[in-house]
Amino acid sequence: MNYSGSYRRLLDNAKAAIIAAIEVYNKPTFTYRDECSVILLLNAWELLLKAVLSKNRASIYYPKKRNQSYKTYSWQDSLLKARPYLPGAIDSLPIRRNLELLGTYRDNAVHFYNAAGFEVLVYALLQTSIINFRDVLEKTFGQKLEEEVNWKLLPLGIEPPLDPLTYISSKAEPAKSSAVKQFLAELADATKEVTLAGSDTGRLLTIFNVKLESVKKVESADLVAGVGDPAGKDGPLFVTRTQDPNITHPLRQREIVDAIESLHDRPFTQYTFQAIVWKHDLKSSRQYCWEAREGTLTKYSNDVLTFIKRLSSADVGAALTDYREHLRARRPRRAS
Repeated sequence: MNYSGSYRRLLDNAKAAIIAAIEVYNKPTFTYRDECSVILLLNAWELLLKAVLSKNRASIYYPKKRNQSYKTYSWQDSLLKARPYLPGAIDSLPIRRNLELLGTYRDNAVHFYNAAGFEVLVYALLQTSIINFRDVLEKTFGQKLEEEVNWKLLPLGIEPPLDPLTYISSKAEPAKSSAVKQFLAELADATKEVTLAGSDTGRLLTIFNVKLESVKKVESADLVAGVGDPAGKDGPLFVTRTQDPNITHPLRQREIVDAIESLHDRPFTQYTFQAIVWKHDLKSSRQYCWEAREGTLTKYSNDVLTFIKRLSSADVGAALTDYREHLRARRPRRAS
């Protein structure tokens, strides 16, 4: 018996399942859209992970029990077994937590049936999972998912979509069922775990909400992408909308210090944080820092936590040394 199976057949089935999930979700009239898409996507991941194992000649079966049939790994165990073979640039933790949230939805779909607006969270989790799937597929097997899909879709709808962040932060708690509240708590726990581990939260949940406008009306567009600048300059044009910093940059310095606590077996202090921010010029990047025009308020994004946790001990030491010299050079010299 071939305990590793055929990775080519597993891979073909994985791609077929993910494409089916996309096709089902994009059907204009489909009352069981979210549930079916999640089932197909989890199946696609299970097949993809088994293909990774098979390619590396690892077994995809549990040890056989007496008088019972052979059983292949679940997606959870497939991910656990496949971790050593995944590309180093792709962290399995946020991928696992993303799939666990989708699995929770699949296993308890009946409890979310009448939850108004909950589908926006399912969409965000699904879309993030598809991006993760695409990256693992390309980096492991050299195949591009976009080559398997005809993207000529007609993105029209009768009602504007609800913003996932608006749904998550809604104050109308009584309107949310206990199942929804529990799911949001699980999402919060997953986000905290991924953040504290220094992993990429973008592989757990990413908000995809893109509106395309004519380049003549860029002032109202969320994102404008073109092959050329209308002014005649070379290169693409990208215009991004400024978002509420209370959402994108929720952290103050003290909150970051408290969240990290210790780094490379040394207490993480405000001085250490200030040294890293200065050394790597984080305040100049909107990805990490937002400052009020009045200069009275500075806040940071969750990406700062990931950035700091990825620094080596040598990086932190260099930041502290250089920052100390920087402060010393700024001190006014006493007149002799």
